[in-house]
Amino acid sequence: MRLMSRATVCLFFLVGVVYACEMVASAGQPQEAPGETNVAKGRRVTKQVIAALGGPAYLNIHNVQCDGREAEFGTTGTLMGFTLFRDTWLLPDKNRVEYFTKGEHTIIGFLMGSDELLITHGGAMITVYSGKEGWTLDKSGVSDQPEDLIKTFNDRLKTDMNTVLRKRMNEPGFEAEYAGPDLIDLKEAEWIEFTDRDHRLMRLGIDKYSHLPLRWVVVTRNPETREKTEVITSFTQYALNDGVKTPLSIELSSNDHKVSQTFLTSCKFNADISPELFTRAALEQAAKDTGKKGLKEPKN
Repeated sequence: MRLMSRATVCLFFLVGVVYACEMVASAGQPQEAPGETNVAKGRRVTKQVIAALGGPAYLNIHNVQCDGREAEFGTTGTLMGFTLFRDTWLLPDKNRVEYFTKGEHTIIGFLMGSDELLITHGGAMITVYSGKEGWTLDKSGVSDQPEDLIKTFNDRLKTDMNTVLRKRMNEPGFEAEYAGPDLIDLKEAEWIEFTDRDHRLMRLGIDKYSHLPLRWVVVTRNPETREKTEVITSFTQYALNDGVKTPLSIELSSNDHKVSQTFLTSCKFNADISPELFTRAALEQAAKDTGKKGLKEPKN
């Protein structure tokens, strides 16, 4: 009887310990409400993602400057080469990218939305977008961006993950819906599905426990052929920069074909960046400087 009594006490003690551990593990985590709809859960999980990325620090970013290198892959998955770059943003719609190549590359054409653009002998190129305007600086000088590339730039802004999380969540007709659990890169994950009033479809795959983004999927259809295209951006190797979690490795694929991989070496947020940097006059001045001493690669 004494042994049975002690065993019972031990059993209750162990149950209590397990229950206490579960309570500690779940402390501070928003709990799923009974009968919670997928729409309500989608909004709740999205808030967890924003908090994981830095919360107010992430939401209050006004400008970004990142240095890194971009790897281009051929149709068979073969590495074609690297392009160094410096990418500068003045949110919400001003972007300047400086590319530096050492040989023949088509990757810049892809990044700019043009399949025909080719740098044949290496060198530097700067692209600038400022709302409904855009310009390019290359060896031939400064030229206006074609209207279709400017449209592509603005369309991509509307489906950009950071634009969605920072800006578009409260737009009329914009919805976020929980789309269920999954396994991504052997990690337990969850999906959130976003749609807007123009019927754009975007999907965010996140780590179930850290709530950091793992996948960003943009689904489009050709208006004539109705053929579906999935552009997938994968994020890994997060690092903390100025209070913001930043993925240092970013892979881009289209319909399961690996297109490029970006490796960031540094990022700065809310630095002293002049709006004049995103003007045609700035590019024309850069063209003059290039003619005198050449356009230098980023130091790092």
